Amino acid sequence: YIFTGPGLAPCRWRPLSSNVSRLIMAQPTVEQLIQLLHYCESFAKQMLANSAEFYPFGAVINAHGKIEALGAYNGMERPNSQDVYRLLGDSLVQMAREKKIIAYGLASDVNIPSQLASPHADGIRVHVEAPEYSRYIYTPYRVLPYRALRRFLAFLPVIEYAEPITVDLDPTVFQPTG
Repeated sequence: YIFTGPGLAPCRWRPLSSNVSRLIMAQPTVEQLIQLLHYCESFAKQMLANSAEFYPFGAVINAHGKIEALGAYNGMERPNSQDVYRLLGDSLVQMAREKKIIAYGLASDVNIPSQLASPHADGIRVHVEAPEYSRYIYTPYRVLPYRALRRFLAFLPVIEYAEPITVDLDPTVFQPTG
């Protein structure tokens, strides 16, 4: 199952109205891509603060320029994160082919490649892709040791974040034409 919807509470995916397929795919603005990245990073940070982990999820900029949440469920209680990521990726390819989206952000909890010289091994990785734009944005983090004390001292941070690391890459969904 793939779920999309406005806000952080996803709703069951449904085909968009037939007039959407007649829209010409547009390039999103830089501001829209920043909002998409912020949306994914904010939700990932919320999940890390609450659970110290998260399953892959995403968000799309639909054909009308609105951000919608994107999640997946494969029927398993504790699914393999790679399976969830692959399910989301396959759905994004289909949505792009049908011109229902103009950009997406796909977030996952990863081990940051050592060649990136990150200060922390763990990271939030958001793959932001649109026509003529594809980039990984890694936000390194570490879970702080006094997590249990936070119940009594709410001002204590749970996670420490480092500066983001960006990596340009070839597109996977919005393939160049021509």
